[in-house]
Amino acid sequence: MAGSPKSPECGGEGAQPSSSLMDSLLGLLRVRVIRGVNLAVRDVRSSDPYIVVKMSKQKLKTRVIKKDINPEWNEDLTLSVIEPNATVKLTVYDHDTFSMDDKMGVAEFEIGPFIEALQMNLAEVPSGTVVSRVQPSRQNCLAEESTIVWEDGKVVQNICLRLRNVERGEVEIQLLWIDLPGSKAALTTCSKTWMELSGYTTVEPGKEKERLEKIPAKTKKAWGPAWRVPGVANYVNRFKSTLLLQRCLYKK
Repeated sequence: MAGSPKSPECGGEGAQPSSSLMDSLLGLLRVRVIRGVNLAVRDVRSSDPYIVVKMSKQKLKTRVIKKDINPEWNEDLTLSVIEPNATVKLTVYDHDTFSMDDKMGVAEFEIGPFIEALQMNLAEVPSGTVVSRVQPSRQNCLAEESTIVWEDGKVVQNICLRLRNVERGEVEIQLLWIDLPGSKAALTTCSKTWMELSGYTTVEPGKEKERLEKIPAKTKKAWGPAWRVPGVANYVNRFKSTLLLQRCLYKK
Protein backbone atom coordinates (compact mmCIF):
# COMPACT_ATOMS: atom_id res chain seq x y z
CA MET A 1 0.00 0.00 0.00
CA ALA A 2 1.10 3.53 -0.70
CA GLY A 3 0.51 6.43 1.59
CA SER A 4 -2.19 8.89 0.68
CA PRO A 5 -1.18 12.50 -0.01
CA LYS A 6 -3.78 13.77 2.44
CA SER A 7 -2.46 17.17 3.42
CA PRO A 8 -3.50 20.87 3.41
CA GLU A 9 -1.39 21.57 0.32
CA CYS A 10 -3.64 19.39 -1.83
CA GLY A 11 -6.60 21.14 -3.32
CA GLY A 12 -8.57 22.02 -6.43
CA GLU A 13 -7.69 25.14 -8.37
CA GLY A 14 -4.50 25.72 -6.41
CA ALA A 15 -3.21 28.67 -4.42
CA GLN A 16 -2.52 31.97 -6.12
CA PRO A 17 1.19 32.61 -6.69
CA SER A 18 2.83 34.93 -4.17
CA SER A 19 4.35 38.23 -5.24
CA SER A 20 7.83 36.80 -4.69
CA LEU A 21 7.19 34.28 -7.47
CA MET A 22 5.88 36.75 -10.01
CA ASP A 23 9.33 37.70 -11.30
CA SER A 24 10.06 34.12 -12.34
CA LEU A 25 6.63 32.88 -13.41
CA LEU A 26 6.00 32.12 -17.07
CA GLY A 27 2.28 31.78 -16.45
CA LEU A 28 -0.26 29.22 -15.26
CA LEU A 29 -0.91 25.76 -16.65
CA ARG A 30 -4.48 24.60 -16.27
CA VAL A 31 -4.68 20.80 -16.24
CA ARG A 32 -8.23 19.65 -16.86
CA VAL A 33 -8.58 16.12 -15.51
CA ILE A 34 -11.35 14.76 -17.70
CA ARG A 35 -11.81 11.07 -16.91
CA GLY A 36 -10.30 7.75 -15.98
CA VAL A 37 -10.79 4.72 -18.24
CA ASN A 38 -10.89 1.11 -17.04
CA LEU A 39 -9.03 1.83 -13.83
CA ALA A 40 -7.83 -0.96 -11.55
CA VAL A 41 -10.11 -2.46 -8.90
CA ARG A 42 -8.77 -1.95 -5.38
CA ASP A 43 -11.87 -2.57 -3.23
CA VAL A 44 -14.17 -5.61 -3.41
CA ARG A 45 -15.65 -4.85 -6.84
CA SER A 46 -14.67 -1.29 -7.61
CA SER A 47 -12.54 1.64 -6.45
CA ASP A 48 -12.97 5.16 -5.06
CA PRO A 49 -10.44 6.98 -7.25
CA TYR A 50 -8.94 10.43 -7.07
CA ILE A 51 -5.90 11.91 -8.79
CA VAL A 52 -2.93 13.83 -7.43
CA VAL A 53 -1.06 16.09 -9.87
CA LYS A 54 2.49 17.20 -8.98
CA MET A 55 4.95 19.57 -10.60
CA SER A 56 8.10 20.49 -8.69
CA LYS A 57 6.91 21.32 -5.15
CA GLN A 58 3.29 21.89 -6.16
CA LYS A 59 0.72 19.21 -5.40
CA LEU A 60 -3.00 19.33 -6.18
CA LYS A 61 -5.72 16.71 -6.18
CA THR A 62 -9.17 16.04 -7.57
CA ARG A 63 -12.23 15.07 -5.60
CA VAL A 64 -12.92 11.42 -4.77
CA ILE A 65 -15.46 9.62 -6.96
CA LYS A 66 -17.11 6.69 -5.20
CA LYS A 67 -17.31 3.18 -6.65
CA ASP A 68 -16.36 3.94 -10.23
CA ILE A 69 -13.52 2.58 -12.36
CA ASN A 70 -14.52 4.88 -15.24
CA PRO A 71 -14.82 8.15 -13.28
CA GLU A 72 -15.49 11.50 -14.92
CA TRP A 73 -13.95 14.41 -13.01
CA ASN A 74 -13.94 17.28 -15.54
CA GLU A 75 -11.99 19.15 -12.88
CA ASP A 76 -9.41 21.92 -13.38
CA LEU A 77 -6.12 21.95 -11.45
CA THR A 78 -3.91 25.00 -11.96
CA LEU A 79 -0.12 24.92 -11.65
CA SER A 80 2.35 27.81 -11.63
CA VAL A 81 4.97 27.35 -14.36
CA ILE A 82 8.56 28.50 -13.87
CA GLU A 83 10.46 26.03 -16.07
CA PRO A 84 9.33 25.63 -19.72
CA ASN A 85 10.51 22.00 -19.81
CA ALA A 86 8.97 20.89 -16.53
CA THR A 87 7.56 17.40 -16.00
CA VAL A 88 4.10 16.86 -14.50
CA LYS A 89 3.48 13.66 -12.55
CA LEU A 90 0.01 12.21 -12.12
CA THR A 91 -0.85 9.53 -9.55
CA VAL A 92 -4.20 7.76 -9.16
CA TYR A 93 -5.24 6.65 -5.68
CA ASP A 94 -8.07 4.59 -4.25
CA HIS A 95 -9.55 6.36 -1.24
CA ASP A 96 -9.89 4.28 1.92
CA THR A 97 -11.59 5.56 5.04
CA PHE A 98 -9.88 3.39 7.65
CA SER A 99 -6.51 2.63 6.05
CA MET A 100 -3.86 4.13 3.82
CA ASP A 101 -4.99 4.90 0.30
CA ASP A 102 -3.86 2.45 -2.38
CA LYS A 103 -1.99 3.53 -5.50
CA MET A 104 -3.75 2.78 -8.78
CA GLY A 105 -0.97 3.76 -11.17
CA VAL A 106 1.25 6.67 -12.14
CA ALA A 107 2.01 8.60 -15.33
CA GLU A 108 3.94 11.70 -16.29
CA PHE A 109 4.27 14.10 -19.21
CA GLU A 110 6.49 16.99 -20.26
CA ILE A 111 5.03 20.43 -20.95
CA GLY A 112 7.80 21.37 -23.42
CA PRO A 113 5.84 20.64 -26.65
CA PHE A 114 2.87 22.63 -25.33
CA ILE A 115 5.08 25.61 -24.44
CA GLU A 116 6.66 25.48 -27.90
CA ALA A 117 3.21 25.63 -29.50
CA LEU A 118 2.41 28.74 -27.46
CA GLN A 119 5.26 30.53 -29.20
CA MET A 120 3.96 29.89 -32.72
CA ASN A 121 2.47 32.63 -34.88
CA LEU A 122 -1.13 31.41 -35.06
CA ALA A 123 -2.94 34.68 -35.82
CA GLU A 124 -4.16 33.56 -39.24
CA VAL A 125 -4.65 29.88 -38.41
CA PRO A 126 -8.29 28.64 -38.53
CA SER A 127 -9.80 27.48 -35.25
CA GLY A 128 -9.61 23.73 -34.86
CA THR A 129 -6.26 23.40 -36.63
CA VAL A 130 -3.82 20.80 -35.24
CA VAL A 131 -0.54 22.71 -34.92
CA SER A 132 1.60 19.94 -33.42
CA ARG A 133 1.51 16.25 -32.55
CA VAL A 134 3.33 14.20 -29.93
CA GLN A 135 3.68 10.49 -30.67
CA PRO A 136 3.54 7.73 -28.05
CA SER A 137 6.82 5.96 -27.37
CA ARG A 138 8.63 3.91 -24.75
CA GLN A 139 10.02 7.13 -23.35
CA ASN A 140 6.61 8.62 -22.51
CA CYS A 141 3.29 7.56 -21.01
CA LEU A 142 1.09 8.45 -23.98
CA ALA A 143 -1.57 5.85 -24.79
CA GLU A 144 -2.12 7.43 -28.21
CA GLU A 145 -1.07 10.42 -30.30
CA SER A 146 -1.44 13.72 -28.43
CA THR A 147 -2.66 16.67 -30.49
CA ILE A 148 -1.98 20.34 -29.80
CA VAL A 149 -4.81 22.40 -31.30
CA TRP A 150 -5.43 26.10 -31.97
CA GLU A 151 -9.01 26.46 -30.77
CA ASP A 152 -11.01 29.68 -30.34
CA GLY A 153 -7.87 31.79 -29.98
CA LYS A 154 -6.22 29.42 -27.50
CA VAL A 155 -3.67 26.61 -27.63
CA VAL A 156 -5.06 23.36 -26.20
CA GLN A 157 -3.35 19.98 -25.83
CA ASN A 158 -5.34 16.76 -25.53
CA ILE A 159 -3.53 13.93 -23.74
CA CYS A 160 -4.42 10.32 -22.97
CA LEU A 161 -2.00 8.79 -20.46
CA ARG A 162 -1.47 5.08 -19.91
CA LEU A 163 -0.90 4.40 -16.22
CA ARG A 164 2.26 2.56 -15.17
CA ASN A 165 2.98 0.25 -12.22
CA VAL A 166 -0.56 -1.08 -12.39
CA GLU A 167 -2.39 -3.80 -14.31
CA ARG A 168 -4.52 -1.40 -16.38
CA GLY A 169 -5.99 2.06 -16.70
CA GLU A 170 -5.77 5.31 -18.63
CA VAL A 171 -6.43 8.96 -17.76
CA GLU A 172 -7.56 11.65 -20.19
CA ILE A 173 -6.51 15.25 -19.55
CA GLN A 174 -6.37 18.57 -21.40
CA LEU A 175 -3.85 21.42 -21.07
CA LEU A 176 -4.71 25.11 -21.34
CA TRP A 177 -2.45 28.13 -20.78
CA ILE A 178 -3.39 31.07 -18.54
CA ASP A 179 -1.27 34.18 -19.00
CA LEU A 180 -0.38 36.37 -16.02
CA PRO A 181 -0.36 40.14 -16.75
CA GLY A 182 2.04 40.76 -13.87
CA SER A 183 4.55 38.10 -14.83
CA LYS A 184 8.01 39.30 -15.91
CA ALA A 185 9.41 36.04 -17.26
CA ALA A 186 10.59 35.13 -20.72
CA LEU A 187 7.62 33.32 -22.24
CA THR A 188 6.48 35.04 -25.43
CA THR A 189 3.05 33.93 -26.49
CA CYS A 190 2.85 34.25 -30.26
CA SER A 191 5.86 36.56 -30.07
CA LYS A 192 6.83 35.98 -33.70
CA THR A 193 4.05 38.32 -34.85
CA TRP A 194 5.29 41.13 -32.61
CA MET A 195 8.90 40.60 -33.66
CA GLU A 196 8.08 40.50 -37.38
CA LEU A 197 6.12 43.72 -37.22
CA SER A 198 8.46 45.64 -34.94
CA GLY A 199 11.78 44.28 -36.13
CA TYR A 200 12.97 43.38 -32.61
CA THR A 201 13.73 40.00 -31.11
CA THR A 202 13.65 41.00 -27.45
CA VAL A 203 12.82 43.91 -25.21
CA GLU A 204 15.45 44.40 -22.54
CA PRO A 205 14.41 45.41 -19.02
CA GLY A 206 13.97 49.17 -18.81
CA LYS A 207 13.82 49.58 -22.60
CA GLU A 208 10.09 48.94 -23.14
CA LYS A 209 9.09 52.57 -23.71
CA GLU A 210 12.04 53.26 -26.01
CA ARG A 211 11.27 50.26 -28.18
CA LEU A 212 7.55 50.98 -28.31
CA GLU A 213 8.19 54.53 -29.49
CA LYS A 214 10.14 53.11 -32.44
CA ILE A 215 7.28 50.91 -33.63
CA PRO A 216 5.92 52.41 -36.89
CA ALA A 217 2.66 54.33 -36.62
CA LYS A 218 1.07 52.17 -39.31
CA THR A 219 1.82 49.08 -37.22
CA LYS A 220 0.16 50.59 -34.16
CA LYS A 221 -2.83 51.55 -36.30
CA ALA A 222 -3.11 47.99 -37.59
CA TRP A 223 -3.08 46.71 -34.04
CA GLY A 224 -5.99 48.94 -33.12
CA PRO A 225 -6.74 50.72 -29.82
CA ALA A 226 -5.81 47.66 -27.76
CA TRP A 227 -2.20 47.53 -28.99
CA ARG A 228 -0.90 48.27 -25.51
CA VAL A 229 -2.32 47.55 -22.08
CA PRO A 230 -1.10 48.73 -18.64
CA GLY A 231 1.77 46.71 -17.25
CA VAL A 232 5.51 46.38 -17.47
CA ALA A 233 5.67 44.19 -20.55
CA ASN A 234 2.21 43.33 -21.84
CA TYR A 235 1.42 44.27 -25.38
CA VAL A 236 -1.78 43.32 -27.11
CA ASN A 237 -2.31 42.95 -30.80
CA ARG A 238 -5.62 42.18 -32.46
CA PHE A 239 -5.95 40.49 -35.82
CA LYS A 240 -9.46 39.49 -36.91
CA SER A 241 -10.71 39.75 -33.32
CA THR A 242 -8.04 37.32 -32.07
CA LEU A 243 -6.30 38.49 -28.93
CA LEU A 244 -2.58 37.79 -28.88
CA LEU A 245 -0.73 38.72 -25.74
CA GLN A 246 2.86 39.58 -26.51
CA ARG A 247 5.22 39.27 -23.55
CA CYS A 248 8.56 40.71 -24.60
CA LEU A 249 10.33 41.46 -21.34
CA TYR A 250 13.03 38.88 -20.87
CA LYS A 251 14.29 37.85 -17.45
CA LYS A 252 18.05 38.24 -16.98
